[in-house]
Amino acid sequence: MIDFWVLSALLVVLSSVFVFYPFLKRKKQGGVLDRRSQNIEAFKARLTEIEAEKQSGNVSDEQFQQLKTELEASLINDVDGLEHDAQPNKSLSLDEQSSKSKILVGLLVVSLPLVAYSLYMKWGALDGVEQHREWGNSVPSVDNGMPKGDIEDLLLTLREKLEKNPDNADGWFMLARSSMNLEKYDQASYAFLKMAALLEKQQEDPSAIYGLAAQALFFAEGAQMTAKVKDILDKAFAINPDETNGLGLLGIDAFESGRYEEAIKYWSRILEVQPDNPSRDAIVAGINKARVALGIPAQPKALNADVQVRVELDPSLVGKVSPDDVLFIVAKAVNGSPMPLAASRQTVADLPILVTLNDSMAMGPMAKISSVKEVSVVARVSKSGQPVAQIGDFQGMLSPVEVGTGEVVNVLISEEVK
Repeated sequence: MIDFWVLSALLVVLSSVFVFYPFLKRKKQGGVLDRRSQNIEAFKARLTEIEAEKQSGNVSDEQFQQLKTELEASLINDVDGLEHDAQPNKSLSLDEQSSKSKILVGLLVVSLPLVAYSLYMKWGALDGVEQHREWGNSVPSVDNGMPKGDIEDLLLTLREKLEKNPDNADGWFMLARSSMNLEKYDQASYAFLKMAALLEKQQEDPSAIYGLAAQALFFAEGAQMTAKVKDILDKAFAINPDETNGLGLLGIDAFESGRYEEAIKYWSRILEVQPDNPSRDAIVAGINKARVALGIPAQPKALNADVQVRVELDPSLVGKVSPDDVLFIVAKAVNGSPMPLAASRQTVADLPILVTLNDSMAMGPMAKISSVKEVSVVARVSKSGQPVAQIGDFQGMLSPVEVGTGEVVNVLISEEVK
């Protein structure tokens, strides 16, 4: 971070020059020169009047010479008086005032940068900048070719840095997700809880993060609904009774315990509050298994008109998008109205993601995916957050895609909208 300190120091010096330049540039001659100029101007004006009187015949030559002599003597007296006022005793007083001003300016030059740096260290984002430069947007995974041992070393280093600078919610989330991928569930739960506490401190909704923390701890404790897991779920549901991560976990526990009716209730509630849940197919399958276990026939698919889409981001775009950027996944008619037949709104942080586009995501009753046989699927990262494509967005498209085959189609976001 040496370059950060060097550049910031240069900026402080440059800004100080602009702020304090008027104080440092002082006139060497102050009021004395101003008064002398005024007296000379007055002398010239009076002399002009006398000459005019002479030319008009109102003043004789003798009177003119007398008035001119008096005027010149008056000017000399005035100049002598100004020089007397500017003697060393007065200069000394001005020097003393100038010295005091310079001391004040010096104190300001020193104190202002110190105050600025102190405030930045308290409220700035230096730790976030350092983290981004060292880690990027995410920790590499085993799938990307890095040995598992190396990743674990990276995560250990990341955790040590976060323990020293704990007020970094993005860093804790990065550690949590990466730990989940490595099945280090204890560490993942710990990191999620740290992030949730920070969100509460910032007066933001931490319910989803509490749900994820409960899931991680559930797996860490051998898929058991322990008292610790319940305590975390209670925190999530106290904020949001319909927190979907927690509802899913309760459904899993109920199913594994043979409480199939409860499992159906929890999983069905997820689909009610979040019809386009990324795990919709798995949830529906779980509900049907619970129904069969109760001796109830599995529900037939309400709609056989859907498209399963797996969306991924090209690795070359990782540094050009933010985890909070909005991701739109839409299906449109291949030949027809540009109005989406189905749309799902996610974020870049969810990638890679599998979504099922169906009639529950229709934009209107007359524009449904079940009304066509083929669609064009578009996945777009919207930098502005608007559904209409803008210059600078990134997208991927696949067309035509047959509706209702049950096959998963892959869309890679790799192109910039120009």
